[in-house]
Amino acid sequence: MPLENVCALLRGGNRVLLMTRHAERPHIDHEDPSFGWNLPITEEGQSTSRAFGNELRRFADVVQFASSPLRRTVMTVSCIAEGMGIEHPEIPTYECLGNGSFYFADAHAIWEEFRDGSFFGKCFDYFATGSGRGFADLNAASDSLEEWCVDHFTAPLAVFATHDLYIAAFLAARGAVERFNEGNWPRFLDSAAIVIAPDGGRSYALVRAGLSDRATGV
Repeated sequence: MPLENVCALLRGGNRVLLMTRHAERPHIDHEDPSFGWNLPITEEGQSTSRAFGNELRRFADVVQFASSPLRRTVMTVSCIAEGMGIEHPEIPTYECLGNGSFYFADAHAIWEEFRDGSFFGKCFDYFATGSGRGFADLNAASDSLEEWCVDHFTAPLAVFATHDLYIAAFLAARGAVERFNEGNWPRFLDSAAIVIAPDGGRSYALVRAGLSDRATGV
C-alpha cells in the first residue's frame, strides 16, 4: 500500500508502526564484516527521506522515532524528521534493528555467507525454509521483533529505520508478501507496517513509499 493509505489508517484511529528501510546509500563492500556500518545516505537519499517525512507531516505531533545504530539509518530518520518539520528529534538507536537483529544467530557467519554476492539467493532460501546458516528461526525471530516493537512504541505513529533483510523477513513470515524476488524486494524507504486497530487486532502490509526505484546502492 502507499503512504497515503498509512495516513488514512492513522486518521481512522489505528496505530501504525513502520519498519522503514533506510534511504539510498552507496554499495556495500562484500568484504566489510560491519555490513557498511559507516556508509552515509546519498544526496538523493536525503532528499527522498525529507519527502517521506513531508507525506506524514500532519502527524508530527504523534510520531515516535528510532533507528538501528548504523550511520545510514540514523541519517534517514533525521531527514524524515526534518521533512515532518521536527527540529532536534529524539532518535534512540537499538542494536536489534541493526547488526544485532533478532534474525541473526551469528552475524559473522551470515557475512561469510554473503561475501560471494549471493545475498538475494540466501535470503530467499531463508524465507522459504525458515532457517539457514547464521540465521535464527524465521518465525520465532519475527515474533520477537513484533513484540519488541509493540512494547517499545506507544505513539500512534512509529517510524524506525532498519534494513531491507529484516523488513522482507518479517513480511515473509507474516504472509504479507507471498514470495519475494529481486523484482519486488523492498526499495529504499519502503516499510513493513504493523497496523494495530482500535480493538487491538493486528494486520501487516508492505508500504511502498514510491520514492525510489532502487533496491541496491548507487
